[in-house]
Amino acid sequence: MPFFSIITPTYNRAHLVGRAIDSVLAQTFVDFELIIVDDGSTDDTKDLLAGVEDARVRYIYQENGERGKARNTGVQQANGRYVFFLDSDDLIYSHHLQHAFDYLNDHQFPVFFHSRYELVFPNKTLRQPALNPQHIKEKVSRQNQFACQFFLQREVAIAHPFSENRALRLGEDWAVILHIAYRFPLVISNTITAAIVQHEGRSMQIATATDIKTSRALLIADLENDIHIPKKVVGHVYAEFTTLMALSHAIANEKKAAIKTWWQGIIKRPNLIFTRRTLAIFKKIIFNGKA
Repeated sequence: MPFFSIITPTYNRAHLVGRAIDSVLAQTFVDFELIIVDDGSTDDTKDLLAGVEDARVRYIYQENGERGKARNTGVQQANGRYVFFLDSDDLIYSHHLQHAFDYLNDHQFPVFFHSRYELVFPNKTLRQPALNPQHIKEKVSRQNQFACQFFLQREVAIAHPFSENRALRLGEDWAVILHIAYRFPLVISNTITAAIVQHEGRSMQIATATDIKTSRALLIADLENDIHIPKKVVGHVYAEFTTLMALSHAIANEKKAAIKTWWQGIIKRPNLIFTRRTLAIFKKIIFNGKA
């Protein structure tokens, strides 16, 4: 059995998924399987993957059920001791799995592990800030610091699946992280081993204020049903999504809605005043619609 199972959900990304696959096959650590879950693609994804000649790559097709279901399908089919989630538009660098194996081995094989990533834009690359391992639970309770770039023991991933509610457009990965964080230690490394590639088709880029509001309600209901998660964390999540809604309103030039929604988030978490998001909201409010 492989040590790692890399799970890649994909939907109509034949133009992107090849790079993700190549980044996996370039790993210096070779004891892995790559499970690509095609979530009902209607483009050339199947034909593209038919040309991948590597016994470690497995292709699974399912009717469209969104990312949560696709990830859960991958976990259920995985054979590895650990699963890792790699979106079809992202990349891992060649030392990613070796670094993870070494770190896991040095820390007695914990339930959860994350190494840092960088954001890759068409014209620049931004490294994510280093995280203090001593305060990581508090940090992640306020904002998703990991995206969906993390390793989980397979048995734990089975016990804590992603939501399969199609209306939950954002935050399904944060929900899983929070459920894990209040049950197990979060082990992290600040070594950058992966890249999140920014493009116009990312879900965060195309989500509307309505999408965010719906996701907020579903995520909060999920967290409130978990007795391990403190109420203050639910408040943090509410504030994070509410200010994100405000930014969406500001981008759409809905100035009154942006200010009202932003204030609702600030009341819940006043320190969000001093963030780049607040700056972005008010820059949009001031300059949108002006020559």
